[in-house]
Amino acid sequence: MLAIVTLIQRRTMWPIFVDRLRSPFAFAAMLFVAWNALTLLWSKDVPGGVEALSAQRVLLLPLFWPSSAHHSWRYGLVFGTAVAGLCSVFTLIGMEIPGVQVFEGRIIPFQHPIVLGSLCAAGLCLSVDGWSLASYKMRIILTIAVGLTLCALLMSGSRSGLLASIFGVAICGVVSHRQVRFALVIGAIFAVVLALTQYRMIEQRWSSAWHQAAQWRESPESSAGWRIAALNAAWEVGSTRPWTGAGYGGVRSVISEDHPVRAQKERFSPEREGTPLNLHNVWANAFARTGIPGIALLVGMCVCALVSLRHTASIHQASGFGLLAVWGMLGLFDTALGTGVTLSILGLAMARRATPN
Repeated sequence: MLAIVTLIQRRTMWPIFVDRLRSPFAFAAMLFVAWNALTLLWSKDVPGGVEALSAQRVLLLPLFWPSSAHHSWRYGLVFGTAVAGLCSVFTLIGMEIPGVQVFEGRIIPFQHPIVLGSLCAAGLCLSVDGWSLASYKMRIILTIAVGLTLCALLMSGSRSGLLASIFGVAICGVVSHRQVRFALVIGAIFAVVLALTQYRMIEQRWSSAWHQAAQWRESPESSAGWRIAALNAAWEVGSTRPWTGAGYGGVRSVISEDHPVRAQKERFSPEREGTPLNLHNVWANAFARTGIPGIALLVGMCVCALVSLRHTASIHQASGFGLLAVWGMLGLFDTALGTGVTLSILGLAMARRATPN
């Protein structure tokens, strides 16, 4: 749809499209995807590799997104997560809402907790710049939306989303104006108070993660244990094919039969052939699938994003740094490039859709 809109507005969009295509970020992204596609030549599961590659279409978003002098788009995501937070609060007081799941003290509205945590983290980063540019009335509404988003994040028990939010918003605060930093301090105090009300569930989630990580060899089927086993498997696969990797889709078939990562048997069942094996770490995925060149190109794409954000006076700068931090943190625990949630939002921030300050 974005490509169609670009064709309709070709006279106004073509110069913008060409300018974005020449950016270092776009060049690095194209090289990264091109190398990933080339690894299909030696992959043992090409359909699975193609499915994994299809998720990277989100890298096209900053090329086709229309140019706009408005910044109201910043509020969309945080208002969406605010709805999830409102439903979480209603569920907490005893209301039954369709699409909201309650599991071991966690309230998860509408989305998988990993995706919900990603959306909340990205929405909080975008709200930082949005708050600095909003009117007084809109700031009040935005503050309420941020509070409800924090409710959704904390009640969901998303550990990666919580870490990404803390890291990303902190980075936003470092590069934002002093007035915004004061608002972030107030927001942090509110978040701590809210977290104390969910202390038992949060403490249980984190203590469970530490225990699972320490016992990963004995219990590799657990959530945290499997992630460490996946890192170990990625190292074994990548180190045997350091310059090519196993290819997109080919990792599952080259992991040894006795490796602890096979403890989650459903991931290795014959029915899963044709779907990519997600090692829940963007760097582990890159090394196992595409070897050292894939890691180098991924680092290059991140560096180009940093350089582009550093050398622009766009209003996207603070949230852009924050979103890059969110993407990096989520990439340590989840695929990041697989879901594409934060990467797509980061790409849109790179597109400079609003006028500079």
